[in-house]
Amino acid sequence: MNIFNKLLRQSALLLGAGLTLQAPGSFAARCEYLVQSDWNTGFVAAIRITNDTNTAINGWSVNWAYSDGSTRTGGWNANFSGSNPYSATGVGWNNQINPGQSVEFGVQGNKGVANSPAQRPVVTGTVCSNAPGSSSSSSTSRSVITSAFSSSRMSISSSSMSSRSRSSYGLSLSSSSIPSSSASTTSSKPTIPSSSSASSVEPNTPPVAVLDVTVHGMTVFIDGSKSTDAEGPISYKIYTGDPEKPTIFYPSVWNTYQTPGEYSVTLEIWDRRGATVRVSKKFTVQPVAGNQAPIAMISAARENRSIVAYATASFDPEGVPLSYEWDFGNGAYIGDARTSFTDCLPDQTTSQSALVTVTVSDGELKDTRQITAGGLCGTVFDVFPQPQFTYRLEGNKIYVDGRKSTGTTGLSWDFGDGSARVAGVLAEHTYAAAGTYTVELGASGQSLFGNRTTQIVTLGSASSLASSSLVSSSARSATVCPGSSAGATSAAACPAPSSSARSSSVASSSAPSSLAISSASSVSSIPNHYNAPRATTAPVIDGNADVVWERTAWAPIDVFWLGTQSNPSAQDYSGRYKALWDEDYLYLLFDVTDDRIYDGVRDALDRYWEDDTVELFIDENKNGGQHGYNTGAWAYHISTYGDVVDYTTSGPKLLNDHVTSRLVSNGSKHSWELRVRIYGEDYADWKANTPLKLFSGKLMGFSACYIDNDGSPQRESMMGSVNTQGHKNNQGYQDASVFGSLRLVE
Repeated sequence: MNIFNKLLRQSALLLGAGLTLQAPGSFAARCEYLVQSDWNTGFVAAIRITNDTNTAINGWSVNWAYSDGSTRTGGWNANFSGSNPYSATGVGWNNQINPGQSVEFGVQGNKGVANSPAQRPVVTGTVCSNAPGSSSSSSTSRSVITSAFSSSRMSISSSSMSSRSRSSYGLSLSSSSIPSSSASTTSSKPTIPSSSSASSVEPNTPPVAVLDVTVHGMTVFIDGSKSTDAEGPISYKIYTGDPEKPTIFYPSVWNTYQTPGEYSVTLEIWDRRGATVRVSKKFTVQPVAGNQAPIAMISAARENRSIVAYATASFDPEGVPLSYEWDFGNGAYIGDARTSFTDCLPDQTTSQSALVTVTVSDGELKDTRQITAGGLCGTVFDVFPQPQFTYRLEGNKIYVDGRKSTGTTGLSWDFGDGSARVAGVLAEHTYAAAGTYTVELGASGQSLFGNRTTQIVTLGSASSLASSSLVSSSARSATVCPGSSAGATSAAACPAPSSSARSSSVASSSAPSSLAISSASSVSSIPNHYNAPRATTAPVIDGNADVVWERTAWAPIDVFWLGTQSNPSAQDYSGRYKALWDEDYLYLLFDVTDDRIYDGVRDALDRYWEDDTVELFIDENKNGGQHGYNTGAWAYHISTYGDVVDYTTSGPKLLNDHVTSRLVSNGSKHSWELRVRIYGEDYADWKANTPLKLFSGKLMGFSACYIDNDGSPQRESMMGSVNTQGHKNNQGYQDASVFGSLRLVE
């Protein structure tokens, strides 16, 4: 059938059913011009179109003009035309704006008047309301709440998926602490006024939170799905009180606690206009005989237009076959251990991400796991598995637990005594004699890569009980090349993957759970670790070291990560850093020798990784994992001009409000002084975010890096503070597992 005739017939059917089709000109969207960053001669801005009506917008066009001589020099996520006035239209994937949703595109330009504030022109167009389109606030303080119909980490769905209601389980709008009482508390978050009636906003009725907790021994079902809201859908966040699985953005969660005792769980819900309600309950878990809950394991990655997810490593202690309930943010369904979700248009090249949730069931008890997955549409990512395990000894018997492993499709054990490998998340083994053995956990990946880690255990007649931390000082990790088994022992370097695949990597070890936290020496004897003392007074960020910096020690930035010159001379490059902290900031001081400071591309968002740059890798809770296209961890690139850039869910983004920096140079000697705000894992581009308060004892993932370029088309020496086995340091831009560690101490 001719497509045009088919659409014509469908339109006639809709009209016959009594539905009215509105012309684009009848919409009253909010059109805003938001300055994201400006410097003496230029600026970066965003234009956001928010649909506050109850009807989808199909196709949009906006216009704006500068009155001070400013000019547009570039932009993204829109088709541009004209020359003051300028026009922009959608690029296909963002043509449709569903009720309550927003689309946003970027604009870069030169100022008409140097050293003046960037102008904020009025944005007009057929979809825009008659209300003023300019905004006096920058995007760093915006408080627009995305519709609960869309996933917080996905761009606007294609038109073929627009009719599917997408529940926003992934939204997180509050960084406040978890309430300790069981009484409900209500707070008012920034609302979204209708641009068509800005003078009269209808009152909003807060949602009603209903929290049910059912205890099955050590396993608990936490259910908030009976919560309601009179005006529409709601979003969910559950704080489990379990440090192993602290939060999940979902209406309900099954969780098995590892330690008996009393716990408090909190349900937080919010409606489309930001009204938030929290309710808490306390309960006690104790071991019971009988059926033990399964363990959910999940791995997911981008494969061209789809996100492909695996729960094949999931495990049941009794060996019962499991069933799998999946949700990619568009509703739960029962599927196989491997499933996929298509979220990209055929010609789309922008980034898409989604929260992927799986609940595995043995028919009686269940377990829930959730991760974020995605990336650039049209590309293939191969997740690098990260095996981790703990063990417990009782006489000559060992019990091993690999549930902390990530990115794996299957686990297997070698107990180092010649016995056959054993598959599964949990395993036990009895040795024939006392002695020292190397226990190896092998992890298979989704396609190209496997990985393994080992720990040395000693059994003796006098040792009846022993246990391990997550990864002991004797733990080692090695890459398994494509085509070899998870238990292979070849130490040869793997060949490079094909151009269609990109891989992340794993650190040789995570920091032990009991790091020494004496402030007497900042540089720890533990590899890749730094103890940062509290600042007695806040250092002034002026590029000159205050006396307070004498409180802490230098750590070297001397490991070659990447580049064309692997062994720079001391004059060409040498570097070191110090760290301090207080309740509000992490402070860093870089001391760099570099015979030439070079910034070949002034556009802060273009090839920012090639110029002379300080780079900070920060994972505030040291959870590790993929962060290349989300904000679970950071790889801040700080230019010689002080611009701060990282790749977030919406592409390269200026983050100058995250890091304050000052560079002072004296010949070939350069001092960079930095003040860094630390954000939690609930950070999102689309909402106002509050930095965390820091405290003594906090452990973060951290690496310091300096990129040296003396005028080449690409960086010559990317030098870092961390050295991981397998030399995967350069993967830090997308994999937080290769970061080192930093402890805040007194």
